[in-house]
Amino acid sequence: MFKKALWRFVFSYLIIFVVPLLIGIGAYFNVKQIMLLSLYRYNKTALNQLKDKMENEVMGPVESLADWINLNPYYFIFLPEASEALDSNDRLLNIRNLCREISSQTYKNSYILDAFIYIDSQNLIIGPSYTTTPYNYYTYVYRPLNLNYDKWKELLNGEYQLKYIPSFKVKADYKEMQTILFANTLSRWNINGKNANVFVIIDQSKIISLMKEIISYPKGIIWILDRDNNQILQVASNKEDNISLPRLNFSIYRDFNIKELKINNEKWIVYYIVSPTYGWKYISMVPVNNFFEEIRRIRNFSLLLLGLMSIAGSILIFFFSLQNYRPLSEIKNLLQSRHTEPTQKNKSEYEVIRELVQIALTKEDELKNQILRFTPIIKNNLLFQLLTGNLTQKEIGEIELRTLGLENPNDNFIVAVLEVDDCSGFIKEETEQEYALATFVITNVLNELLVNNGIRYWEIFMSKTKISLIIETSSDEREFILKLSHIFETMIDFLEKNFAIYISVGISNIQKGIGNIKSAYEQAEKVLNLKFTKPNLKVFSFMQLHKDVIQQGEFLPKDIENRLTNSIKDAAGEKVEKILDEVLEYITNLASPHLGKMIFVYLYGLYYQILNSVPNELNEKLKPQPEEVMKLILEEKNPKKIFSCIKEDFLNLTRSVIANRQKGGNDLIGSILEFIEKEFTNPDISLSAIAEKFDITPQYLSAIFKEKTGQNLSDYILNLRMNRAKELLLSTNYSVTQIAKLIGYTEVSGFTKAFKKVEGVSPNKFREINKA
Repeated sequence: MFKKALWRFVFSYLIIFVVPLLIGIGAYFNVKQIMLLSLYRYNKTALNQLKDKMENEVMGPVESLADWINLNPYYFIFLPEASEALDSNDRLLNIRNLCREISSQTYKNSYILDAFIYIDSQNLIIGPSYTTTPYNYYTYVYRPLNLNYDKWKELLNGEYQLKYIPSFKVKADYKEMQTILFANTLSRWNINGKNANVFVIIDQSKIISLMKEIISYPKGIIWILDRDNNQILQVASNKEDNISLPRLNFSIYRDFNIKELKINNEKWIVYYIVSPTYGWKYISMVPVNNFFEEIRRIRNFSLLLLGLMSIAGSILIFFFSLQNYRPLSEIKNLLQSRHTEPTQKNKSEYEVIRELVQIALTKEDELKNQILRFTPIIKNNLLFQLLTGNLTQKEIGEIELRTLGLENPNDNFIVAVLEVDDCSGFIKEETEQEYALATFVITNVLNELLVNNGIRYWEIFMSKTKISLIIETSSDEREFILKLSHIFETMIDFLEKNFAIYISVGISNIQKGIGNIKSAYEQAEKVLNLKFTKPNLKVFSFMQLHKDVIQQGEFLPKDIENRLTNSIKDAAGEKVEKILDEVLEYITNLASPHLGKMIFVYLYGLYYQILNSVPNELNEKLKPQPEEVMKLILEEKNPKKIFSCIKEDFLNLTRSVIANRQKGGNDLIGSILEFIEKEFTNPDISLSAIAEKFDITPQYLSAIFKEKTGQNLSDYILNLRMNRAKELLLSTNYSVTQIAKLIGYTEVSGFTKAFKKVEGVSPNKFREINKA
C-alpha cells in the first residue's frame, strides 16, 4: 500500500507538469473559441443572475406592493360617505392600521427606502410611519433635489401605469441619495373622481452595486431597460467610457442573444436577455480586443511559468511525494475512525478518502436541503398526524416540538375546523390557484383577529376547502369558547360582506395535552356536520351542541350520493363501479340485516332519481320495474345477488348516458357557442356558470368543448373579448377602462395584462400604432 500511494504521487506530479504543457500546445490554436465560449457562458449566467435579482428582489416585491395597496380595503375610510359613518377616532385608527400594514410590507426589503400613497382630494400622503401633507413630505422626509415644489405636486398628481423613473435624486437625514421612483395609479382608489397614486422609492445605489459585481472585464458595460425600452441604469467598469446603447432589435423568443458590433472602430460583443415576465432588457457589452489582450498575456505567462516549474519541480517531485504521503495516511485513518462501515483493503488512500468525504458531504447537503425544503410540509404533516391520531404524544420528541413551536405540550388546546361552503363569488374558476387565493384571504383575516386578541394557534391545511386550527388556551373553558365563537362570527361576517366567501366553523371542547388533540378534532368534525340540519348557524360549538352530536347517526357515508350522481353524469363507469364496491363493503360490515335492506331500497330510490334527472338512451326493457325490485329485496336472502342486480342497473344507466352524449354532443356544443357569443361580455361568465346553465358538470363541459372546438373554453372567451376590444380601440374614443368594462373585465389591470399577452403590446400602444 505504501509503494502504491507513493508512486501515485510521483506519477501525479509528472502528469501535472507534462499534461498541461501538451494541452497548452494543443489549445494554442483554439484558445479564442474556448475563451469566447467562456465569455458567452459567463455573461449568460451573470445576466440571468441580474435579471433574477431584479425581478425577485426589486420589481416583483414593488409591483406586488402596488397591487396589494390597490386591493386594500382601507381605501373606504377616505370616501366621502366614510366621513359620515366614522368618527375621527375610528378614522385615525384605520389610518394607523393602514400605515402599519404598509410598513409590514416594506421593511423586510432592503431595496425599498420608502413607500407612500398620495390622495389628491385629501391633499394627504400616507406612508409606513407617517401621515402628512405633500409639502411636509417634500420638506422633511424625502426631498426630491431635481424638482421644485410645483413640479413635485405635478408629479404626485400624474397618471401612471407601472412607471419607473430612474436617477430620482432625494435628500433624507442630511444625506443625498440616487434612487429609482416607481409610480402607479390605483384603479380602485377613486376618491371624489380622482384616483390615488402609490409611489415606491428604490435604492438605486444597491442595484448599481449589484451590477458592478457582475462586470469583471475591463471596459465592460451593462444597461437595464424597462418594458418600453427606456434606460433605467447604465454601469461601466471604466467611468470614462461614455458609449451610448446601440440600436438592437430585441427578440423575446430566445432566452439569450449574442451579437458582434463595431463601435468607434472597436469591436464589441453584445449580450442581452429579455425578461418574459416583465419585458425588461438586460444588456452587456465587452470589448473584444481588450478581452483577448488579457488572454494572451495570461497564456504567455502561463507557458513561461509552466516551463520554469517543470525544471524546478522535477527535482522536488520525490521529496514532496514523501512529505505528502504522511498527512494523507493520517487523514485516512481519522476518517475511517469516524466511519463504521469497513472499506475494501485493495483501495488506495486517495480512493478511501475521496469516498468517505463524498459520503459525508452528500449526506450533509441532502440533510440541509431537505430540512429547508420540507420544514413547512413536515410541520403541516406533523400537525395533521396529531389531528388524525397517527402520531401520539409518546412519539413526539424534542425535534418535533421545536419544529412545531410547542414549548409546553401539556397545555390546554381547542381544535377548530373551518370549511369553505361557497366562494364562487370570489374566485372565477375552480382551480388550485383560485382556491389558494381564497385560502390566503381567509388565513390573513383569521390571523389578524386571533393575533389581535392574543391567541396563539397553529394552522393545518386539510384540503383546498378545509382548514383546521389547534388553539392554545389557559383560561376558563366556557368564557374562552364564547370569546372564540364571537371571533369566528366576526371573521365570517367580514368575509361574506367583503369577499363573498361563506364558511362554517366547528369548535371542540378544551382538551388537556397534545395527546388529546385527536379527540378535539373529532368533536369539531362531528359538530360541524350539524350544518346540514341547522342551516341558520355559522359557528358550531361542541359545548353547546354536544347533545345533537350524540343523537345523530350515519345511514351511509355522506358523500356517496353526490359521488355516485356526479360519476353517472360524467359517464365515468369505472368510478361508478368503484363507489358501488365501497357501498357493498360498507353493507357487509353492518350488524343489522334490516339496515342493509334499507340501504338497498335507498340505492334503488337514488337510481330512479338519477334516471329521471340525466339525459339517457335507456329503453324501457332495461329499466328495472319497482314491483320486481321490491320483491327481489324482500325475498332474496343472498345480499350479493341483490347487489349484483343493483350494480348492473347503475352501469346500464351509465352506458346509456354515454350513448346520449355521443348523440347530442354536436347540438349541445352549438347551443353553448351561441350562449357564449351573447354573454362573453358578462364579467360572471365562467366554466362553472356555463355548466350550470346547461345542467352538466364543469369537467364534462371542459372535455366536450375541447373535443368539438379544438381549444380551451377560457381561450375561446379570451379571443372573443380581445377581438371586441380591438374593434372598440380602433372605432371609438372610449378609454381603456371603459373598454375593459364593456368586454367583461372588472379591473383594467387584468384587461391590460390579457391584451398584452395576446397582442404583445398594451391597448394604448395598439391604438396608437394602428391609428397612425
